[in-house]
Amino acid sequence: MTSAASWRMQGDILELCSCNITCPCNYGGDPTKLPCEAILGFRIQEGSYGNTSLGGVNFVIYAQIPGKVFDGGWTLGVFLDERASQEQVEALGTILSGQAGGWFEPFSGLIGNPLPPKQVPINFESVDGEFRITIPGVLEAGSERIPNPIPGQPPLDTTVNDMVVPFFTESVHVRRSTTLKLTDPDMNFEYVGQSANISHFEYSGP
Repeated sequence: MTSAASWRMQGDILELCSCNITCPCNYGGDPTKLPCEAILGFRIQEGSYGNTSLGGVNFVIYAQIPGKVFDGGWTLGVFLDERASQEQVEALGTILSGQAGGWFEPFSGLIGNPLPPKQVPINFESVDGEFRITIPGVLEAGSERIPNPIPGQPPLDTTVNDMVVPFFTESVHVRRSTTLKLTDPDMNFEYVGQSANISHFEYSGP
């Protein structure tokens, strides 16, 4: 049942996965390898759940997707910022589980194997216009512009819109991963030079 509390949050998002550039899952296609293994990192700049402020909190979703995105059956876990208060943890848990409405509500139906949430130190930083996320001993993730195949030309800064997935609410800058390394007991994978996207998000509910 959807919670009566209203909520909103906006900030930066980094998506990286095992697919080739650019991930066909974002357009309703088949992953380039099975399962598709991905992380979505969020840096909340402003936000609230009822009277609880969410600004300044980071979180990371990590997942294995066995086929097309909307066929479901995801194995999914969430890392929550260790700086978050108990009230913020509870608020984000309600939002991300879909109980507070917004796009997380239908999204929650895609998860076949939810993993227990974990509260960890998450560093989400901007470096020369790119995003980098680190969780010591657990996650290293970063983006870079795609090199131009034409000699002497600058790296590509391709921008796209209207992806079928609801993660991005503004134009998306297509990138490639400098590193994507997850070493968690519940899930681990490592990729370099695969699909990456950076953008801004703005969500609300119910």
